Amino acid sequence: MMSQNRQTEKDRLTAQNDYLTDMKGEVEIRYLMEHLDHQDTLIFQIIQRLEAQHEEMLERLSRLDPETAKKLGPDLVQISEELTESNDDISGNS
Repeated sequence: MMSQNRQTEKDRLTAQNDYLTDMKGEVEIRYLMEHLDHQDTLIFQIIQRLEAQHEEMLERLSRLDPETAKKLGPDLVQISEELTESNDDISGNS
């Protein structure tokens, strides 16, 4: 009977320790997911800034050399659209 009581107490402590470990793991995973979402936001902002700079450079180029700007324009627009589409596919880690 005493042996059963000791084993029951050990099982209870093991279950409690497992529960606390699982809770810590969940908190850590939640923190990591929030961090990844934040990184996604920052990367998206960087891409938007790069696209704005790209548009500005293309505009300046078109003022300096309209023929070259026309040649580069469609290719750059296509690349920009592909980047935007791939960003939509990647976003949302949680």
